[in-house]
Amino acid sequence: MLTLSSQAQLLHALDRAKGVTLVAYLLPRGAVFEALAAAARRGARVSVRLEGKPYYDARGGVHQLNATAVAELARDGADARLVDENGTGPSFHAKAAVIDGTLYLDDVNFSHGTSGTILRDSTDSDAKMLCDAIERRSDPPSKTFALRKGDALTLEAALLVKARAKDDVIVESESIGGGSTIYSKLERLGRAGRAPRLLVSRQALSDKERRALAHLANAGVQVRVCGSNEKFALTGNRAWVGSANATSSYYDADQLDWGARTGSATIVSDLRSRFESRWQKSHALSA
Repeated sequence: MLTLSSQAQLLHALDRAKGVTLVAYLLPRGAVFEALAAAARRGARVSVRLEGKPYYDARGGVHQLNATAVAELARDGADARLVDENGTGPSFHAKAAVIDGTLYLDDVNFSHGTSGTILRDSTDSDAKMLCDAIERRSDPPSKTFALRKGDALTLEAALLVKARAKDDVIVESESIGGGSTIYSKLERLGRAGRAPRLLVSRQALSDKERRALAHLANAGVQVRVCGSNEKFALTGNRAWVGSANATSSYYDADQLDWGARTGSATIVSDLRSRFESRWQKSHALSA
């Protein structure tokens, strides 16, 4: 069962934890990092896996951040390692932690307490799926949860396909690509006159992505850019949340990335409120 959580609740769980397994694309300095270090120092079993070959990291800044985090956590007694350093994958893009058997999911990188959506997942099989994935064991996705990019985006695309005529279709993603299933679903909805809304992050907006977004706008999709890196979709009273960007999964379908579908009224309401607030403050693509 998925419920809305918070960084405060995540930190509370870490403060009392006996066993922690955490994966992230990057782990910045902050409250979560300090809580992991403190747990390891007091003797809790702490296992951390961070991406060793980040995308678009020509200067090596993200790699160095993760390498430093791993070294410091290891000194505190954690089993902390980089993965995928030689680029043979699968890469780790998920942001998730199993704390004493309960799965916590973040759609950003365990950074500031209000910058993303944190969910608590009490389904044992979902927690097991993450632990198995770290050990390179593959479990099939369920109807509501997936831990590989290709499967996660399939869940998101299915949500868009099932949108009813009266539903306001909303998608937010750090980035989106012309070859992705989400892109094609939005284009189809736009051409059908449904006027779906799309928010993307301005932080990594390339010329290629701008051209792809302009094409969507011409097809009837309302496109704006903002400063958020969140990833979710809403259709009526249903939601998809995840760590997977709405880019093509052709080359990285097995990348560790989570995606979950839910009908929780609390989660849907929170996501809609986040989106509407950003939408009002965002800018049109050409701005």
